[in-house]
Amino acid sequence: MSVYFFEFMTFAFPKAGAQIGVPLTIAMFLFLFALLKCHDQVIPGFMQIKGLAFSYLLFVSAVLVSLLFNLGNFPVFQLATVMVVIASPLALGIGRSINPQVALKLLAVSLVIVGGYALIQRIAGIVHTAVPGVTYTLGQNLADKPIGYGMAASGEAQKMPSTYQNGNGAGLFYAMSIPILLSWLPLSIKQKVLKVVSIFIGCVGLILSGSRSIMIPFVFSLIFLLVFVKNRLGYRHQMLFFSSLMFFTAIGVVYVLRTDNQFLQQLYLRYIDQTLSDPTAAGRTSQFVSAFAQVNALNGFDFLRFLCVGLPWDQIDSLEGIVSTLFNYGLFGLLGFLSALAAAIYGIYERNKLASIGFICVFVAFIVDGSFNFPPTLMNFFFLAGLLTHQGVQKRPEATRARDQTDITSLKGG
Repeated sequence: MSVYFFEFMTFAFPKAGAQIGVPLTIAMFLFLFALLKCHDQVIPGFMQIKGLAFSYLLFVSAVLVSLLFNLGNFPVFQLATVMVVIASPLALGIGRSINPQVALKLLAVSLVIVGGYALIQRIAGIVHTAVPGVTYTLGQNLADKPIGYGMAASGEAQKMPSTYQNGNGAGLFYAMSIPILLSWLPLSIKQKVLKVVSIFIGCVGLILSGSRSIMIPFVFSLIFLLVFVKNRLGYRHQMLFFSSLMFFTAIGVVYVLRTDNQFLQQLYLRYIDQTLSDPTAAGRTSQFVSAFAQVNALNGFDFLRFLCVGLPWDQIDSLEGIVSTLFNYGLFGLLGFLSALAAAIYGIYERNKLASIGFICVFVAFIVDGSFNFPPTLMNFFFLAGLLTHQGVQKRPEATRARDQTDITSLKGG
């Protein structure tokens, strides 16, 4: 039961807790209990995915060596970040040990909660609808820019952080969950309704998240998403799917052409106008240029240290994206981290191509966004990777395939 409660809290209310020097959340404590209960599944889970065990060990070794080189040279928050990045992948073993149907139902319910709450925030306001200690960490400030409130010059939020306190973190959750639930084969009518509702609300939440780092790759992946959805349907359902898609697309185009919708204008300004008018990617390219200029000024010994263990942590300015891994942990840390993510994604792709699309989008987002340094992003990533790579999960029932084949044969005969 504690494992399912961990999944629910990590997905639906990951920031519930209090700030005591560093954020201490309920999900983090539940993670420890769930890991103790499922520890015997961690090593088999890592060994089952080709290349993951070696990549993870390389990454952890690089992080720990870098930590030794920086002892007494960093704040408590930095130590908390180190613990997050090396411990979160162990959630793979928890995802591997959980009942798939129960896990997917909890994922769907969590998606409804997170996306639905984002919609409530958009309508009624982030601060007015906040529940301290539940929807955000008690002791933190919702008006703080990194949390997502006050991003616009007008003081209004452009990102609906939902229960993740950050639009980017919420966006990553939506992007992973939607393709997984699209590939879900529910066992009852209630579950089918839950699937449809959760995917719809998840899409709404993704749009409201304001996270360009995940929204842009997700939009570009839509064509592949639609192809994979089509391939999972029987012939009759394929016809219904494409007819519905064309109908709703036509309705949407007519609506956009005939109305002057303020909300759609805001979406255009956020995702298209701001992206095209800001070549620095919200200042990230400036960070990268400054960081590499710092490296270029190093002498031979310091440059060798940079390659092996990264720069001294007290000399690293604010740096987002995957490049931060290079500067904090060195080249081996970067290679280990990238390889671990790639191995997990490939393991998912081999078993469930549709579900892998969300993980690929998250990988692209990590290039420019540093959400992987903060819970529960990596925890969610590897928990779901463990769920999707466990043998027998998400295999299409023989009865379903036989029924689809019967549909095709009868239609051809008719």
